[in-house]
Amino acid sequence: MSSDLFATAAGFSSTPHAPESEIMPYLEDLADKIKTRSHIQESDNKAYWNLIDRVLAYAASAEQHIAEQQSRIKELENLSTTDELTGLANRRALKSHLQRVLASATRHEETGVVAFVDMDFFKEINDQFGHDTGDQALKTVARILKENMRNTDFAARLSGDEFVFVLEKADIEQGKMKAELIRKTICETTLPVRGKEISLSASIGVASYDKNSEINSILGEADKAMYMDKAERRKCGT
Repeated sequence: MSSDLFATAAGFSSTPHAPESEIMPYLEDLADKIKTRSHIQESDNKAYWNLIDRVLAYAASAEQHIAEQQSRIKELENLSTTDELTGLANRRALKSHLQRVLASATRHEETGVVAFVDMDFFKEINDQFGHDTGDQALKTVARILKENMRNTDFAARLSGDEFVFVLEKADIEQGKMKAELIRKTICETTLPVRGKEISLSASIGVASYDKNSEINSILGEADKAMYMDKAERRKCGT
C-alpha cells in the first residue's frame, strides 16, 4: 500500500472512538485516495481490502448511530409536548398549535373555535377517593376528547383538571354543538370505585377565532365562557 494511503489508515486507526466530526476527514481523505489509485500492488492487496472493510463497517455503524440519534430526538420532542398522564398535548404544544392556526386564519381569513373544558367537583373526587381516582377521571375525560376529535381537531390538557380543544374551520354554532356532545358524554360516564359509581361532569366554554384573534385573548374568552357555563348550570342544579 502506498505511504499516503497507509498514513490515512494510521490516522483512522488511531481514532476508533473519536467523534464523527474528527473521523470523517480521514474517511473523506481515504475515499479520495481510493478513487485516484490506478493500481494496487499485490503485497498491499490484503491490507488494502481490510481497510476498505473497516471503512464500510464504520459507515454502517455511523448510519445506525445517526438513526438512533434521530429517533431519540423525536422521542424527546414528543415528551416535551405531551402530557405524561393523559397522553394529550400539553400547554406548550397548545400554544404552538394556536400560533399555527391563527396564522392560517390570518392568511386565509378562516374561522375556528377554541373551547375551554373544566371538570366539576374534581377536588372533591381527589379528597374523597384519592389522587389515583382523580387521575383516572382525568384520563377518562382525555379519552372522551380524543374520541370526539376529527383528524384536523386538537385537544390538550392545560393544567390540573383544565382541558382545551381547538376546532379548525368551524363556526361558533358547530363549536357549541361539539361542546354539548362532549359535556353530555362526560356526564353520562361513571368510574367504579370501591363498589360505588362516581359520576363525572364538566363545564365547557366556547369562543370563536378569526383573522384578528390573538392567543391570550381567545383563551381568555373561552375561559370566561366556561365559568359562565359552570355558574349557570349550578344555579339550575345541573
